[in-house]
Parts: sequence; structure tokens; C-alpha cells
Amino acid sequence: MALNRWSLDRLTAWIGTVAVLTLFVPMGLYLIHNTLSSAEQYLSVRGKSLSRTLVGQIIEPVLVEDRLTLHDALHRAAEADSEVRYLCIRDRNGDIVASTFEEGPPPALSDLWSAHRGEVILFRTEDEPLMDVATPLLDGQLGTLHVGISRSRATRAANRLLWLMGIVLVAALSVVLVGARIIMISVGKPLHRLESAVSLFPQRSVGRGELNVSGTREVESLAKGFTDMVRRLELFEQDRAVTLERMIHTERLAALGELAAGLAHEVHNPLDGIQECLRYLQQDPDKSIRAAKYYPMLSEGMQRIARVMRGMLTFARSGQNISIEKCRIADVVNASQLLVQANIRDRDVDMKWQLPEDCVCMCNSQGLGQALLNLVLNAAEAAQDSPEPQVRIEATCDSQWVYVSVEDSGLGVSEELRVRVFEPFFTTKPLGEGTGLGLSVSQQLIRAVGGELELSPEPGSLGGARFIIRLPKAATSEESHD
Repeated sequence: MALNRWSLDRLTAWIGTVAVLTLFVPMGLYLIHNTLSSAEQYLSVRGKSLSRTLVGQIIEPVLVEDRLTLHDALHRAAEADSEVRYLCIRDRNGDIVASTFEEGPPPALSDLWSAHRGEVILFRTEDEPLMDVATPLLDGQLGTLHVGISRSRATRAANRLLWLMGIVLVAALSVVLVGARIIMISVGKPLHRLESAVSLFPQRSVGRGELNVSGTREVESLAKGFTDMVRRLELFEQDRAVTLERMIHTERLAALGELAAGLAHEVHNPLDGIQECLRYLQQDPDKSIRAAKYYPMLSEGMQRIARVMRGMLTFARSGQNISIEKCRIADVVNASQLLVQANIRDRDVDMKWQLPEDCVCMCNSQGLGQALLNLVLNAAEAAQDSPEPQVRIEATCDSQWVYVSVEDSGLGVSEELRVRVFEPFFTTKPLGEGTGLGLSVSQQLIRAVGGELELSPEPGSLGGARFIIRLPKAATSEESHD
């Protein structure tokens, strides 16, 4: 059956109708059959109970052939129960001894008694359905007592149940049809509107308000999923544009690096000569008071220019090819720890180092040490603003990567600054206290060996910023053997 030719309401109605018929028809037949069987079993038990009661009263009259007494006993029993239609006693030869029939039993009934000896007989007369219950007298030596009981009540109960099942079936089918219509309104039509909206994309951007899709939770979820997909595609397009812009920016940085290298080289040599002359002038004992005042200012300015030139030169060289080797992360961090302690000796910062002994990465030890030193010194400086200055350096590794995290207890990095922290020459320090190249150079040094330096989107456990260095893990001798 080709389902694509069916509409949703027709398919639902067809499936619902088949399901209702499959469920109700067998169940109705079973209930009707069970009701009739239970009613007939009850009538059979009732007829046998009446027969046992009568047997005690008619045994003696049957032995003495007291037909008058038998006639009175049978009529009294028949009049006492409105469901009893006849009582009849037959001898061993099948002759009628006594009965409640005015003109004797019908010939057809006599034929049934002869054909079904000692069995419960179900038959129908012109007026109503009956049940005949036969009870032998003294194990059949004196004959048989037949009790005819009406089955009209059981038949009426079965008919009522049949009508009830018919009404329920019609109601169930009506509910199925109404449900199919409701599904068409709440599911089918919104799906058609959603299909129309999909056909318009990407020629026209479709928002959730423009869809105006209302229906079941699944339909609304589908509509939301579609709008989210459109939004993600638009974001992907924006990311593609941003990536293209970054590629252009990277090319500009490469050109800037070449310019910085040339500029640093051209400035650095004459700057060394100027500083040497200034040191010579400062050592002159006959210098004037004005010279003694301005020489230190000149020296400080020259040192600042020298720092900027060294930073530019480092920035220019950070993108060049560097050697990659296996390094125990603990050795590199321990070497950096000595430099850190020398630089923060005058700062009251609690430094915590957590280093595993079995983490080996692929890196350039000098580049990693320089990047780690920049991160730790920045963290120590940021942590000084907190009541309990703390910096934590932790190294971990998994099956593919080695991670070195540096976190502090400072104020963290605001959302506005997160996107700019790795830009060259960007700094939040006061004028003259930073070149803005530390994080940019560190990131390029880590990327040059196939790693990554990133700022965690979530604050660290100490409450401040958390920078993570990720480096490729080097295979150990045991792993290479395996």
C-alpha cells in the first residue's frame, strides 16, 4: 500500500477503524458467548437443584403409582418458580408418568428426549428458548425427571450486551473519525505550513513568528527545531565570514611580523648605542643638576623602547618553524617554577603546583616555558587584587592530550575582553606597563607545535580566569610497544 498517497487524517481514520474493529469485534463475541454460557450454566445448576428437591418428594408416589400426588407435586413446583415452563416424569420405557402439560408433551420434545438421554438440551419453541434438564430417578430405575426452564432472561441479557457493544463500537468509530479530524487540524495543517516555509528557505529567512505554527507539542517542537536549524545555518554563514576575515587578519599579522622584525632590527642597533652613551654620561661626576634629573628619565624611556622592540622581535619570530621534541611536562614546569619564584619574590601570592610524573608531550621546551611563564606571571599579577591571592598550576593528561591549566583568584576576564585577550598589542595594563604581546606570542608558540592555548569559558575553582594549554601527548615506550 502506497502510504504517500494517503493524507494524515485518512491514514489515521483507517488505522483507528481497523484497530477498533480488531479489538471490539472479538471482545464482543467473547463477552456475548461468555454471558450466554454463564447464564446457561446457572440455569442448568438451578434445574438440577430443583430436580433434587422434587426427587425426594416423588420417589414414593412413583413406586406406588400415585399419579394424583405426582400431578400435585409437579404443579406446585412449577407454580413456585416463574422460570419453570414444564415438569415431566418418564418411566424407563419412555412413557409419560406425570407432567404439567395439559395435553401431553409435544412430539418434537419427545423425540429430543429420546435422542439426548440424560443430557442438557437447548432448544427453541415458537414462544421462547428453553433448556431441558434431565435427572434420573434411582439411577434411572424408576425413570427420568425432566425440568424445562426458560432461557429468555439469558437471551435478553445477551441481546442487551450485543446492543451495548454495537453502541460502544459506533461511539469508538466516531471518536476515531473525530480524532483523525483533530489530528489533521492540529498536525496536518501546521505541517503543510511548515513545509511551505521550508520550501522558501534559503531564498527568504524564516523566523518563528513568520511561521505562526501552532499545534501539538511535537509540531511546535519541530517548528522550533526548523527555526533553530535556520538560525544555526545563518550562524554558520556568519562564522564562515568571520573565518575568512580571520584568514585575512592572519595574513596581515604575517606581514606585520615581517615589518616588526625589520623595525626591531633597525631600531635595536642604534638604541644600544644610545643606551651605552647614556650610561657613560650618567657616570660623569661633573654632570649638572639638570642632567642628573633628566638622565634617569631618559634611561627609563630607552629601556621601555628596548622592551617593546624585544617584544616585537619575539612576536615576529613566534610564527617561524621551531623544533618539536618529547618533553616531560614536569621538567618544563619545574624549570619555569624557578623563574616564577624569582619574579614574584616580593608578592604575597600562594602558588600551588600539581604536576604528574608520567605526562610526556610533544612540544618545544623553550616555547612552552616562555608561554607558561607569561601565563603564571599574569595570573600572579591578577591575583593580587583578591583578599587571598592564589595561583594554581595543574597538569593532567589523557590518551591524546596533555593539559596545563593556570588559574588565579583574581576578578577574571569580562565577556567584552574575552574575544580580544589574544590580539597582538592589546593590554589592560596602564600605559607603559605592558606591550600586549604576551598572550598573543604564547598562543602562537603553542599552536606552532600542534597545541592550543585558550581561555576557559567558565571561571576556575579559585574564582578568577583559567587559561588552558593543550599539547599532543607523546607515546611512551610501553604504548609504542603495544
